[in-house]
Amino acid sequence: MNDIERQLKLEADNIQDGVVRHFKNRAYQLATDAKPVKHLLSDSLEALANAIFDEQLVLKTVPKLPSHGTALLSIIHEKLALITIGTLFNAISWSEFDEGQAPALTAVAYEIGQRCRLERIYDRLRKRQVDIYHELLSRNRNRNAAKRAQELARKLDDTDDWSNNYRSYHLGERLIALAVRFALFEGQPIFELRTVREGSGKRTKTPQTVALTEAAGDWIANHPSTLESLPTPVHMPMIIPPRAWTSLAGGGYLMSDLKLMKHQTKRAKERCGRVDLSIVLSALNALQDTAYRIHPEIYRIMRKAWDAGNLLFGLKTHRFKELPPRLPEDADPQQIKKRNRERADTFNMNTRIKGLQNIMSLRLSAAERLLDEAHIYFPYQLDYRGRAYPVPQLMNPQSDDIGRSLLYFPEGKPLGEHGAYWLAIHLANCYWKGKKVSFEELLAWVHQHEQEILGFAADPLRPHRFWDEADKPWMFLAACLEWKGYVEEGPNFLSHLPISMDGSCNGYQHLSAMGCDPIGGRATNLLPFEVPQDIYQIVADLVNRRIRMAVENYRPNPEDAEAARQLLEAGTIGRDDVKPATMTKPYGVTRRTISRQLLDSKLINACKDPKKCAWYLAKVLEECIPEVAVEAGKIMACLREAAMVLAKANRGIAWTAPTGFLVVHEPRKPKKVRLATLDRTLVIQVEDETQKIDWRKQADGIVAHLVHSFDAAHMVRTINRLKAEGIHHFAMVHDSFGVHAADVHLLHRVLREEFVRIYSEPVLQNFFNEQRAAHPDIQFPELPQSGNLDIRQVLESKYFFA
Repeated sequence: MNDIERQLKLEADNIQDGVVRHFKNRAYQLATDAKPVKHLLSDSLEALANAIFDEQLVLKTVPKLPSHGTALLSIIHEKLALITIGTLFNAISWSEFDEGQAPALTAVAYEIGQRCRLERIYDRLRKRQVDIYHELLSRNRNRNAAKRAQELARKLDDTDDWSNNYRSYHLGERLIALAVRFALFEGQPIFELRTVREGSGKRTKTPQTVALTEAAGDWIANHPSTLESLPTPVHMPMIIPPRAWTSLAGGGYLMSDLKLMKHQTKRAKERCGRVDLSIVLSALNALQDTAYRIHPEIYRIMRKAWDAGNLLFGLKTHRFKELPPRLPEDADPQQIKKRNRERADTFNMNTRIKGLQNIMSLRLSAAERLLDEAHIYFPYQLDYRGRAYPVPQLMNPQSDDIGRSLLYFPEGKPLGEHGAYWLAIHLANCYWKGKKVSFEELLAWVHQHEQEILGFAADPLRPHRFWDEADKPWMFLAACLEWKGYVEEGPNFLSHLPISMDGSCNGYQHLSAMGCDPIGGRATNLLPFEVPQDIYQIVADLVNRRIRMAVENYRPNPEDAEAARQLLEAGTIGRDDVKPATMTKPYGVTRRTISRQLLDSKLINACKDPKKCAWYLAKVLEECIPEVAVEAGKIMACLREAAMVLAKANRGIAWTAPTGFLVVHEPRKPKKVRLATLDRTLVIQVEDETQKIDWRKQADGIVAHLVHSFDAAHMVRTINRLKAEGIHHFAMVHDSFGVHAADVHLLHRVLREEFVRIYSEPVLQNFFNEQRAAHPDIQFPELPQSGNLDIRQVLESKYFFA
């Protein structure tokens, strides 16, 4: 079997092979063991498959098919069971790991329905599909039966996304309902539906979520290999280069119907289809053509550490805690409030532990399956702003510390002296937390701690301070392994690690460049300095001064004065306290969101009234951040006003990025649809291009989307320039550009040149000219006066991306 045939099998036979494997193992177990080993996955899979088969038999006898009927009959029951259970486990695990809560029923139902649709496509391509015409015809043989069966079969397979009658939602919800009732282990259900309360007053919502029952969660926690036998998620890395993108469809996987742009409205798709995307597609194909490999040493260490239960995976404990008991109703209200917070914290931590366990099982299983592949590749898609995203989710070049550490370039390049320098900077950056320091200090740190670094690389699983102190411990370990190779072999050592250069608060870099702002440019390293400027520390210093002045010199309202005093007593506000707000302010973050972010701060929680202090500090941050990036604040206000004016006229907003990519930003008020399924009524929100523009979303989103379209353009132009100069390996994460260590010096030059080329044009003026041409009857606000920043100074700024 050649690589193309193997890839086709990987894409199309994932579920098919999983069914065969599970049911063969089950039959063998029953035939050879008087007391078969209990296994949650096998037991529940068989029970659910039988229930689905019974449901299919019933559908062949009912007078009228329900909305999910045709789709449920179109795939064999064992496959439907495996898709349902696999998707449920995956969705629950990711949601608990990322958000600490169970996923919404509607979202999981849609995902299951779409996964079933894809399996139907694969079955048809493999010519093994259920003959749905025959299945439907067998229900009755009256005069119109053949015609009706033919029409239903045609609608099933000719509808691109099963949008007809919301088929994905109907099918997914029915399969979840069956899983809740019949996916049993030792007679007990493993899935349950929960109703959660969101908001308050008239805005209260009570959506349903899908979760593991407590018994099932505990069983999996005690049997961590349970999920490793699940088939891999639908989108895995490929073992051959993906199909090149040449239009809005047809790229990526060999057999799927992947679209170039995800979550794009029909109108936006039509408009984007008329523009020249050649520059963007060239860069996207370069990302797809970059080969990776599972890092064998990192995988070995990670597997050993995980199996041993070592605390090296982002949480301080893997042990579940019992919920503290509730206090009686007549207890002190403050004590009740404190206890309820303790209970919530314990519950959330236990949920995150379960999510981590499940995700690591899935990740390690996928890595093991790909371990012997010489090359793996990641298909990419774009979002509607032009940002590129890898499709596989468990691990990819844009993943977290754990996921990225598992990947490296299979083709090594000799480090040379330049490469060794950048490897050392990367190694120190993976370790360093807090205040930014110069390259010289980072390099000195590596040489000062070289023996400790080499010892860590030689025996990483012994207790070591690096695990607790490193900012990205697994990527730090991978860099230590490379440094060990360099020390042993010298400049000829073949380096395989992607070495990244990250933008310095990239959102403000783009806004400061748009406004030629020398103050913001200084704070974000658009200007050359011998030491890196730290916008977060600058903001923190300003906030501390403002709070001291509020207490000492001014008489603000009493509540603000009290909050300021509490903050002063709690300690000094640091860069880490202000970093989330500073990073997200260009993207439209609200004061309410900032105050919620601040509630995670140790300093805020040291205050007597954390909520009051968080709200006050959020207000101070909103005042201070624009003082650090002066023109950025004016530009954000101007853009919001322009977006608001258009929204009030019920018009969206569109612009052309520096790559020719057309961005269409026209969020419309969602249309609520109530779907009456067999078991319950689902309320879903669907896009409807006849609805009015949502003025709030259009105004709140314009700054983020404009900035993201420009950072995407910067990445695209950088990739194409590097490709023209002979570079073919790219590890890109929006505002973090990675190549081989030996090529960083070239990356260092090219990304600066491309940024300067973009902002040597009056991009903001061009943006408003485009709006005035498209909407000549609209009165737009005047642009703020530009500053005197010389954008060419970026060429000399070594900490612009560093």
